[in-house]
Amino acid sequence: MTTQKELIEATELEKLKKYLSSKPRIIILAHAGPDGDTVGATLALHETFSNAGVDVKVACIDPIPTNLQFVPFTDRMQNDFNEDDFDAVFFVDCGARKMTKFQEYKERILSDKMVKLNLDHHPTNDKWGEINFVASHAASSTQIVFELLQKLEFKITPKIATCLLLGIYTDTGSFMHQNTTPSVYKAAAELMKLGANFSLIAKNVFRSNDFKVLKLWGKVLQNLYVTSDGAAIVGVNKKDYESLGAKREDLAGVIDYINSMPEAKYSVLLSEDEKGNVKASLRTRKPDVDVKALAEKFGGGGHVKASGFTIKDSRLEKEIKWKIVEK
Repeated sequence: MTTQKELIEATELEKLKKYLSSKPRIIILAHAGPDGDTVGATLALHETFSNAGVDVKVACIDPIPTNLQFVPFTDRMQNDFNEDDFDAVFFVDCGARKMTKFQEYKERILSDKMVKLNLDHHPTNDKWGEINFVASHAASSTQIVFELLQKLEFKITPKIATCLLLGIYTDTGSFMHQNTTPSVYKAAAELMKLGANFSLIAKNVFRSNDFKVLKLWGKVLQNLYVTSDGAAIVGVNKKDYESLGAKREDLAGVIDYINSMPEAKYSVLLSEDEKGNVKASLRTRKPDVDVKALAEKFGGGGHVKASGFTIKDSRLEKEIKWKIVEK
């Protein structure tokens, strides 16, 4: 793929080719709280590497959200693995290694005993891997994966192309965000030529919600308020989704819906997870607002227009407004 600026450095590509020739055992990791980009990128890499004879597995500590379970190869995604079974860990779409959350009880994946591969498009990524494919000018990690697979001359099947197009579609906000460049449209067009199912992606990501999800979203929107400085904020207790037979991942997409309000300077969705933490998702469409800077104040990160953070061992309380409190 020819882009305005190369996403893959030739020296890093040669390092990967040489390393793959040693027949390593690789675990590919998605970041916690998976979105369309990390899901599409990791599954596409796993399927392509597997087809090429690489000994590889793929894992994510959190389940794939309901609205993304239509994606090919989701049955390959593990939520646990034995770190001693692998020689290398491939971090995908992770601005920092901690974003997988696996390192909290699998210390070996960050040790010198493991070769660390790093593929990402977050500007906070400081190329900490032995092999790095980091391009902050890319719209998504799937865009980088697409170029990588092409340069490796690996076959990209229609299902793999669908995974890659998913990441581009979601990380550009269905081609509406400022990161939608001519190279993004070109990559999307090339993936469709390879058989990517665009209508399947568009239908499932933003146009398909079952009854319990809509009920949950209704409850969320009922508690929404906008502050005097234009922040649209809402909180979701664990009981809110459990009472409807829903899961926390069923909230995927509601923050973007909230962020569609013209009067919202930025939007914040606070939600209790099943592990006793509060997670925050932040979005903005305003050119002069940086939600990544806000997320970083609470130990999180992400993109200028879409970020998040987690407050451990906490819960939500509602008085007039939502607040996070220690347990």
